[in-house]
Amino acid sequence: MIVDLQTAGGYMKTVERIVAIMRNLYESVSFIIPNFAFSAGTVLALSGDEIYMDYYSVLGPIDPQYLGQDGSAQSGYGVLAKFHELCEKINSADDPTECRAEMSYLIKNFDPGQLFQFEQAVKHGKTLITEWLPKYKFKDWKKSKTLNKEITEDDKKNRAGEIADILGDASKWHSHGRGISMKTLSGSDLRLKVEDFGQNPKLNPLICNYYQLAIDYFGKLGHKSYIHSQLSIKRIL
Repeated sequence: MIVDLQTAGGYMKTVERIVAIMRNLYESVSFIIPNFAFSAGTVLALSGDEIYMDYYSVLGPIDPQYLGQDGSAQSGYGVLAKFHELCEKINSADDPTECRAEMSYLIKNFDPGQLFQFEQAVKHGKTLITEWLPKYKFKDWKKSKTLNKEITEDDKKNRAGEIADILGDASKWHSHGRGISMKTLSGSDLRLKVEDFGQNPKLNPLICNYYQLAIDYFGKLGHKSYIHSQLSIKRIL
């Protein structure tokens, strides 16, 4: 199965169900990212046996989202980071009266239930990446080219855990919408194998032509979210 994926993100529990369905029906699943797949979309892409990108494609940090007061998507990582920053400032203050503004803001604006949901969403994303990378993308990884040694299942799980931690590090990426390019994904930190469809003279025009046609056609129909397969078209939004 080959999935042409574009998404701004969503819920980890939805991604988990999608992967369960696909893996029940198909032995091999590959993802093509012609443009972007952020947040939960990144976790979905990392469940694939192969990932195809080009110089323009990006994945993103595994950042849970929520709707702000203005109705726009906001970064859950941003809320967690600011919460911990204020807590650290208050706890380290010699005189509590110096942090009245911070304490007032903390009491007024932070919801413990919401913070718990964000923390669990982060852990859920990391857990899925740590489970899926060794099982699918790393399944044929037998020997380390740099260390010249056999790769064990523990090696695969440790590498997957490192990747999950890096993608879940809000301080590294700074923004929910930060694009992580193919070059960065295959660089020294993440060291993920990504297939460059842009360098394939047969595959590149097929992917680009379909993507442009789909964006134009479904955009004119007003479909913000949809699934297109050989069998049918399903509008989601």
